[in-house]
Amino acid sequence: MPILRCAILLLLTTVAPLVRADDRVGEAQRAADRLLQLSTARQHWQQGCYDESAEAYRALLSTENLSSETATAATLGLSQVLQSQGLWDLATRTIHDGLKQSPEDAALQGRLAELQFLQGDYEGAKASVAAALEIDEEQIQARLVQAHLQAETGELDAAIDGYRWFVRYYNRAQPTDAETLLLVAEGSLQYARWKSVTSIFNFVINTLCPDALKDDPNCWQAAHLSGVVLLEKYNRGQAIPELEAALKINPQAAEVLTSLGEAALQDGEVDQGLDFAKQALAINPRIPEALRLAADVSLAEGDVTTAMTFINQALAVNARDQRTLAKQASVFLLEDGIPSAEDLQALFSDPPADDLRTDKSEEQGTRFEKLWHKLIMINPKPGEFLTRIGDTLDGRRKYAAAEICYRRAIEVMPQLATPRTELGMLLMRTGKLDEAAEMLDAAFKADPYHVRVSNMRKVMRQLDEYDVISSDHYVIRVPTDQRILGEEMSRYLESIYDELTEQYGYEPETRTQFEVYGTASGQSAHQWFSARMVGLPWIQTVGASTGMIVAMASPYDLEEPFNWARVVRHEFVHILTLQETDFNIPHWYTEALAVRSEGTIPESWDELLLDRVPKGEVFTLEDINTGFTRPAKPTDWDMAYCQSWLYSEYLVAQFAEQSLIKLVDAYRRGLSTEEAIAEVCQKSLADFEAGYTGYVNEAVGEIRRTRVAPPLSLEDATARWKENTDDRDAWADVAWAMWHEGDKAKALEMAGQISALDPRQPLAVAILAEARIDEGDIEAAGILLLPAFNGDDPHPAVLEQLLNVNLEDKDWQAALDLAELALKCWPREPRFQRRLASLLMRLDTEPFANAVRLQAVLTEIAKRKPDDVLIHKKLARLAEDAKDWPAVIHWAEEALHCEAYDVEMHRLLAFAYKQTGDSEAAARHSDFVERIGNSE
Repeated sequence: MPILRCAILLLLTTVAPLVRADDRVGEAQRAADRLLQLSTARQHWQQGCYDESAEAYRALLSTENLSSETATAATLGLSQVLQSQGLWDLATRTIHDGLKQSPEDAALQGRLAELQFLQGDYEGAKASVAAALEIDEEQIQARLVQAHLQAETGELDAAIDGYRWFVRYYNRAQPTDAETLLLVAEGSLQYARWKSVTSIFNFVINTLCPDALKDDPNCWQAAHLSGVVLLEKYNRGQAIPELEAALKINPQAAEVLTSLGEAALQDGEVDQGLDFAKQALAINPRIPEALRLAADVSLAEGDVTTAMTFINQALAVNARDQRTLAKQASVFLLEDGIPSAEDLQALFSDPPADDLRTDKSEEQGTRFEKLWHKLIMINPKPGEFLTRIGDTLDGRRKYAAAEICYRRAIEVMPQLATPRTELGMLLMRTGKLDEAAEMLDAAFKADPYHVRVSNMRKVMRQLDEYDVISSDHYVIRVPTDQRILGEEMSRYLESIYDELTEQYGYEPETRTQFEVYGTASGQSAHQWFSARMVGLPWIQTVGASTGMIVAMASPYDLEEPFNWARVVRHEFVHILTLQETDFNIPHWYTEALAVRSEGTIPESWDELLLDRVPKGEVFTLEDINTGFTRPAKPTDWDMAYCQSWLYSEYLVAQFAEQSLIKLVDAYRRGLSTEEAIAEVCQKSLADFEAGYTGYVNEAVGEIRRTRVAPPLSLEDATARWKENTDDRDAWADVAWAMWHEGDKAKALEMAGQISALDPRQPLAVAILAEARIDEGDIEAAGILLLPAFNGDDPHPAVLEQLLNVNLEDKDWQAALDLAELALKCWPREPRFQRRLASLLMRLDTEPFANAVRLQAVLTEIAKRKPDDVLIHKKLARLAEDAKDWPAVIHWAEEALHCEAYDVEMHRLLAFAYKQTGDSEAAARHSDFVERIGNSE
């Protein structure tokens, strides 16, 4: 049947090609599906869905007949996901499994090299790099690891060539995919850092990173890299938005959270830094960067034990990372003691690594010395390590030792810009301005985008234009137009030099430098002062000391002038106590002595103690330093100063004046606070704190007896009233709080309701009376007040409103009598002191009739208001009327401490000094009068 056979043959020949075509379509569809699976898995990883990503990659890898390209991509992706979760061993094993299937895959070899390097397996990484480059000499990941390995083993010239390769590669290959662009950016940045090629920084931030995001909108790593680079330059304003943009793409990016924590810590926000570290470690508990951040936070809190826990965890990931080893070394230094500058210099001048291997001296010495010897056997040029140790020492104000570390870092690794920057800053802090200028110029040349360096060089230019006033013990720098202030400051400082140096038994080895900054070049005095101290435009105080120099904003360029003599005295005490103890004195105690030296305390501290002590919001010696360095609430900073001063008062009250100096000496000898208190006070720290608590409670009791209690907050008053709504006094407290917090209409309504029930309730009456006074109905106010007034036991609110009624009626004598009564009841109440002083001046119609009383009241006010020039001037004039020339000199000088250009006070001083026979001083002030007149 030939026809049938032909039909069958025809059928077979026509169907076979159709089957093969279907196979190709199916295969193409499967390939497309796998590409989609790859894309989806990668997208999950980039967006922080790590479990979903790992599951998708594993599902793909379990697929049969997977192409080698897809298998490699999935293997690489899975290892990245596992690394993001801190599963280093699994990530590495995943790559090894992939290499079993494809041993000649250069990308897998490059990824293995990266993982090995990040875990400190330098030998393994080197072998993997060689394997990758033998297969593909342009395998970009292997190229980057190779350069990093060379840098970490001291082969710096080879490392530079390795980093330069990325610049050339980009110019030649012009890659466009995000992953390659990121690797090019990382390698190029390191070349730019080492060779000071500033154009590359611009190119990375403005071209490579945006191009990477253009290719892959989920490439959070590009925004993160931009943020990190900007943060290196202290350009926080641009860095934070980049980091936040990265976190928006991937909220689970532990790397980004860590960088945000580092930014917070850079800005002094320790608690925020800790929060970011916790978030990062919750996602990836084995990310070394976050573990180091957590260690930094713990060190900032003084918790060395916890810091070491985090450091050990980071070392478990990579025991060779210079950054982690520097943290470990820092702990060793803090626990075992910081070597002298001479010992440190000798250590860094030890024999080279080859000699150490021979004589085994790396096994000898302190823990720090052993770590150093072990490190240089791996890397004889550990510039990063030395720089970070310098940072630790600098932070502890061990300036001489820190300087050695920075200089050694520059010697062994001149490619690094950071040690030059930090050394320049250190030299500024220690007053070595000429050397600092040279170093900062070099740092700026290496990195012109570094905000702190740029700002500090601007400060240097300002200082170059200032007048310099030198005396036996000080060098004062001031703007030319404020030279008189500088001369007065120099004279004042010389006048207190003997007193303070004898008190502390210490004299600085060199003249102390004071720098006074004025408004210039569009920057305020405070901005210049802040830039001088931290290289950034904001710091909380108006004056500060590094322990070696003092800087301050000019009192004439601030909205609220201040008593500059009080500030410079305070800061010079810091100079003495910090230097004498080699910076071992804790923050709270140097502040205690500095505040005590001023002789005055702010009147606001009374309210502060009245508010916080009853609530138990009180520091102890264990945590008081945090009030200075990282206040958790607005009043913490003031409370830390107040309590420090109270500690000094307690020491004197219980253990005599000499205990203050004995405690300084204990810190000079390196004793801890617990040891120092035990030696000086013969008490345990717990017993000392218990005594202090009693002392503070007594102080608060004295304030309550002599000051009017501040109003309760509305929240506290309301809570108290809700406990018993029938309590009219508690109800009145609510109305009083509302009145003072601005809700006057509601307070007035409430006061009317209370008064209807109890016409003598003092707070309700005071509210109603004040409202009548505001309306001009003085008679009605008086009618309300008189029934509620008890002359034998007056309520302060009623008495004050009755005083206001008499003032409005111009019944000065009655008002004076009430003011005297008020001050008798509450002798430390500032507003009653001021009212009495005002009335005494108004009633002083006969010469000297109230002068003695007025002088006494104003003297009390001056003790708590040292910045008020008008009070000092009035006291000077009262003394002039009494021909009390020493008193005239005292108060007129105090006035000049607030306003050095007051011609009236200079004239008065010229006359007073002439009366006392001091012709030299009289001539000086006469000269000031002429110079001020000529400058106007």
